[in-house]
Amino acid sequence: MSFGGLYISVSGIKANERSLDTISHNIANVNNADYVRQNAIHAFSRYRNIENGSIQVGTGVNVQEIRQMRDEFLDLKYRKENTILGYWQSQGDILGEIEAVFNEKTDSQTGLQDVLNEFWDGWDELYKEADSLTIRGVLHERAISLTETINHMSDQLNSIQLDLNKEILNEAEKVNTLLSQISELNSKITMTESPGSNIKANDFRDERNALIDELSELLPVDYYESNNHGIVVSLNGRDLINGEYSNPIEIKKDSRGFGYLYWSDTGEEIQQKEGGRLFGYIHARDVVIDKYRDKLNIFVKTIADGINECVKKGYDLEGNPGVSFFLGNLPDGSDIDASNIRVNPELSNFNKIAVSTDPTERGNGEIIKKYIDDLKDKKFSELDGSTFEVYYRNVILDLGIDGNQASTIVQNQNSLLKEISDRKSSISGVSLEEEITDMINYQHSYIANTRVFNVIDEMMDLIINRMVQ
Repeated sequence: MSFGGLYISVSGIKANERSLDTISHNIANVNNADYVRQNAIHAFSRYRNIENGSIQVGTGVNVQEIRQMRDEFLDLKYRKENTILGYWQSQGDILGEIEAVFNEKTDSQTGLQDVLNEFWDGWDELYKEADSLTIRGVLHERAISLTETINHMSDQLNSIQLDLNKEILNEAEKVNTLLSQISELNSKITMTESPGSNIKANDFRDERNALIDELSELLPVDYYESNNHGIVVSLNGRDLINGEYSNPIEIKKDSRGFGYLYWSDTGEEIQQKEGGRLFGYIHARDVVIDKYRDKLNIFVKTIADGINECVKKGYDLEGNPGVSFFLGNLPDGSDIDASNIRVNPELSNFNKIAVSTDPTERGNGEIIKKYIDDLKDKKFSELDGSTFEVYYRNVILDLGIDGNQASTIVQNQNSLLKEISDRKSSISGVSLEEEITDMINYQHSYIANTRVFNVIDEMMDLIINRMVQ
C-alpha cells in the first residue's frame, strides 16, 4: 500500500478548507454593496499511471481558482443605462428649477402672467380717469412690480447657471479622482494576477468595478479589459485610462468663468455627446437655460418696445410729447432685456405718463384705447406670429413638455436599472441561506476526508507496526 491515499485525503481537506474560507469571506461581506460573491472552483488533480501505464489512478482535487460570480453583460448593460440616467437626471433637475423661476403653477399668484395682467388692468383703469394722479401712481407701481419680477427671474436664471458651472467644475474634479483611483487599482490587479498564476485580485476588482459604475454615471465612457488584466477606459474613442496610464480631463474657463472639458495631453476640447451627468450639466448650462432666457428676453423686449412706441405718440398732462415708458441700460432703450428692463425714472412724476392724443386735453386717454389695448391682441413676428398671451403660454407649455420628457425618461431608466440590479444581485449578491447550505456541504466533505485520512493512517499503522511484530 502506498501513501497516495493519504495525499488524496489531504487534497480534499485543503480544498474544502479553502472553500469554507471563501464562504466565510462571502458572509463577512454580505452588507457590502460593491462585493461580488466568490466561489471556490474545484478541479481534479492530474492522474497517476500505475502497472506500466495500464491503469490510471486519481490523485485528488485542487482549487483551480476563486471565481467571482458575475455577469459581465449585465455590468455593461447597467453602465450603459446608468449613463443615460445621469444625463436625463441633470436635465430634469434643471428644468424643474427653471419651472420654479417662471412660477406659473395653477395656484400661483406671483407668476409673470399674473403680474402682467395687473399691468394691463392698470392701463384700463387709467383710461377711465386719464388725469387721475392716483390711478397713474397705481399704474406706475404695477409697472415697477412687472420690471422687478422680470429682473428677478433673470437673476434666478443667472444664479442657476452659475451654480451649474460650480457643479460642472466639481464633477470634473470627481472624474479625475475616479480615473486616478482606477489607474491605481489597475496596477495592483496586474501585480497580483501575474501571468500563469491562478490568484485573482477579486476584492480589488470589486473596488474597480464600483468606480467604473460611478464613472459611467458621469461620462459616456467605453471600456474593456486588456491582456494584463488592466481596464482600458475611453471617451470618444480616446483613452482616459490604459493600464497604469491616466489621461485626466482638463478644465479651461472662458471669459465668463464657465468651465469646459479639454484633453490634458493635446489641449483639444472634448466634444460633447448625449450621455452622463457631466455632459448633461454642460448642456443644461449652455443650451437649456439660454433657450428659456432668450425666450423671456424676446417676450420682454417686444412688450417694452410696443408700450414705448404707443406712449411716444401721445402727450402727458403738461402737454409735452411722451417719453419712453421702459428703458434698458442705453438711453434709447434699444438694449432692453429681462436683466435690465426698468421703468423710466422720469415717470416718477406721474404727469409724465403720456396717454393723450391731444396736448390740450388733460383727461384724454385715447392712446390707451387706440394703441395700447390693441397690443394685447396683436400678433408679433418676433413672437413667432403670436400674441403676448399665446407666446408666453407656449413658452410655459414647452417648459412643461421638456420637463415631462426628462421626468418620464428618468422614471423609465430607474425602473430599468432596478431590474438590471435585481438580476445582478441574483447572480452576484451574497445569500446567507445559500452560503449556509454550501457551508454545511463543505463541512461534511471536510469531515469525510479527515475520516478517510484516519482510516488509512490506522491501516498503515497496522501493516507497518503490528504485522512486523
